[in-house]
Amino acid sequence: MSNLNLSLTALHTFSVVAKELNFTAAAGVLHISPSAVSHQMKLLEAQLGMSLFHRKSKGVTLTRDATLLAEHINKGFNILEFGVDNARRSSQTERVVLAVIPSLLEHWLIPKLSDFYRCYPNIELQLVAKDQLVDFNREHVDAHLHFGHGQYQGLTCQQLAAEWVYPVCAPHYSKKLGEGAHLLSYQGGKEDAPGSIDWQAWFELQSLNYVSRDRLTVFSHVGHTLTAAKHGQGIALAWHHIATEMITQSALIKMPYTPLKMPFSYFLIMPNKANYTNGLRCLGEWLEQQFHDFNLVNKPVR
Repeated sequence: MSNLNLSLTALHTFSVVAKELNFTAAAGVLHISPSAVSHQMKLLEAQLGMSLFHRKSKGVTLTRDATLLAEHINKGFNILEFGVDNARRSSQTERVVLAVIPSLLEHWLIPKLSDFYRCYPNIELQLVAKDQLVDFNREHVDAHLHFGHGQYQGLTCQQLAAEWVYPVCAPHYSKKLGEGAHLLSYQGGKEDAPGSIDWQAWFELQSLNYVSRDRLTVFSHVGHTLTAAKHGQGIALAWHHIATEMITQSALIKMPYTPLKMPFSYFLIMPNKANYTNGLRCLGEWLEQQFHDFNLVNKPVR
């Protein structure tokens, strides 16, 4: 603990005087009287036991020791101001922990986060890649951007958007469905498996003959199938929201088949008794708007 017995007000006044080299000018900066500045400087000199100024008819100059002291005091006040500003920002910043299904997080949400932080600079998002629906009783998560049926006991589900599937491949991939093409598949998880459309179901819905599983590569996430397709390794059954950026960048092309709507949708899921903070409310509104704007521009049509 410091044993300095110095007036913080006097030190601050001295830092201003050291810049202005004039008591009257310093008084104007500090919005106090020149006599108050003079009093503070006499107090500081008494507390330090040293002379700080060479007084002149028009202003003052600093003694050699005072010049060194001013340098250290200015650094100290800069550090103090930085600390106070950080503390204020911290008290004004709200953290929201959001779990997101991994492929949607990587290929759809992350590219849009700059807009979120521009709109809500005081909300700090902590993002967690999560497939299975969060156990809110055990995990410190505020909400889950999830793909499912939206009927979960004890949870509030805000529907955000439907999803569609269609086949995609790299522009240079020449093989067609049914003509020796390699298929890239996503293995649906426990929760979304009933809502997913795999290749066998897709062929049936399109009234096409299903090709042999000998030419099928299975991945754990939709995004992995799209990355493999981008590298010319086969044809992937793409989810519209997750694939659109790669299609826009011409890394993938849509094949000429009508998109099929999936039984499940995207939901923002929260506990019924959640603490609905301003940050969580803003996040829900922003996600709803992002999905709406996305589907206005990127209609899932053939």
